[in-house]
Amino acid sequence: MTDDWRVDDLALCISRHARYPPEVRPGAVFTVRAVMTDMPDLAGGAAGTALNFRGVRELGPRAAYCARRFRKITPGAPDRFDAEVIDLMTAVQGAPR
Repeated sequence: MTDDWRVDDLALCISRHARYPPEVRPGAVFTVRAVMTDMPDLAGGAAGTALNFRGVRELGPRAAYCARRFRKITPGAPDRFDAEVIDLMTAVQGAPR
């Protein structure tokens, strides 16, 4: 998903990478501070969009959070897709591990 990310968008985390700090976890919501396009995937995958967030430490000078691990939340009331994602994330958080 790309890729109409913009600064100040809200991003819902749907999965996390082991390198991410603990606060960047499924169900958490962040405000986009920067959007980078064609960011190389260090694991060998295709380049894609990456994000940095307000109040969340950066991963390094040449690293950022993979946009594929986030879903854009539109301001105001959630649309049907937003509501479905939020419901799924809430169900996952409540599931025993």
